Amino acid sequence: MTEAQSVLPEILHGPKGLEGAVLSSALEDAARESKLSREPDLIPADGLVIFDPERERRRNTITRRLDVNMGFACNERCSFCYYLEDIVRGTTGDADTEEVKRRLRVGRKWGKVRVDLTGGEPTIRKDLEEIVAYAREIGYREICIITNCVRIGRQKGYLARLVEAGLNDILMSLHGATAETHDGLTKLKGSFEAVLKAAELAWEFPPLRRRFNFVVCQENYDECEAAADLMASHAPFAINFILFHPTRDAKRADEKIKFRNYEEAVAPVRRAIEKHRHAVPHLNVRDLPYCLLKGLERHVKPLYQLQYETAEWDYCLDVLFKRKRGFYLAGLALGAILSLGNPHFWRAGLEEKKHIAIQRARIRQMRQKGPQCRACALNHICDGLDREYVERYGTAELVPYRGPRITNPTYFMPRDEIE
Repeated sequence: MTEAQSVLPEILHGPKGLEGAVLSSALEDAARESKLSREPDLIPADGLVIFDPERERRRNTITRRLDVNMGFACNERCSFCYYLEDIVRGTTGDADTEEVKRRLRVGRKWGKVRVDLTGGEPTIRKDLEEIVAYAREIGYREICIITNCVRIGRQKGYLARLVEAGLNDILMSLHGATAETHDGLTKLKGSFEAVLKAAELAWEFPPLRRRFNFVVCQENYDECEAAADLMASHAPFAINFILFHPTRDAKRADEKIKFRNYEEAVAPVRRAIEKHRHAVPHLNVRDLPYCLLKGLERHVKPLYQLQYETAEWDYCLDVLFKRKRGFYLAGLALGAILSLGNPHFWRAGLEEKKHIAIQRARIRQMRQKGPQCRACALNHICDGLDREYVERYGTAELVPYRGPRITNPTYFMPRDEIE
């Protein structure tokens, strides 16, 4: 059996040896604290990559965060939503309470100690407090909801009940610097004010970590800097700028929200990061090639990198929950074959190989590079552009990096972001 073929066994049973005791919260936090980066950013000068053999060879650990997607039902109708058609049709496939609890138990079996409860919109569920309490009961240390904040901002006492149940992390969705822009994208009047109210309420609960998502699209990219000012005023732990990419139902999204020029759209994102990078601990840009944000590589978070981030979830489990075993095995086999030319794939252990393969299969489906990318020093760790965008506008914006080949996806990541 070849090493590539050895990726396939023991898919559904989780990593070996996880039935033993999990590190205590204090010990694990101390271990992560000892990894905090004291090293300077490796900023490529004029597109020339600075090679650090220690970073290239460092061993990576898979994230211990789980995503439990509880269904796509939502009280907003965001123009960029991946699942908009299902929401409109009412075919949102919402999991019942016992199924959510089962997935939480599976996550613990796989050694997960952090969980994101997602949708759709999790706060429209009547059982959310029960689910949060159950997650805490079975040993999850960090319990997060990704939310549009409508219920939290409008219903007095609701956030307090969630915190009492065990919620200690909240990822709030803001999509404009003004009510006109935000509400226009969510199709719900007053939703902008609800987010701001929720952010204010979160201050009342010191253990509650505050984070923000901002989906950047053609309709709001010029407000990125002003929105960052607004989000930074709430002292968040992280702000994520997510570049809109039309996948799944979002392929049928309104044309006016689809990018027509990435370079133009990224300029306000760059200004926002440069303005707040020393005040906000984590400023992340997702779904963007490195070369469109040169000089700020540590802030670029491609798909290859997700499985190593403490703030991101395990995509092997995510695919198993959403697409089931057959789809997972097919993705694993395809991704392994596509990864054979990556030296880091061969250095990785079995568990990491599985995750590399799954992400590589996802990238093959959603992203595309230009012919010039073959010569890029970051070709092995960069995703390229959205396929639909490339079909329309090409890849002329992409400018390769020069220098030694980088193959480790965590090369530019600060150590405190790595699991």
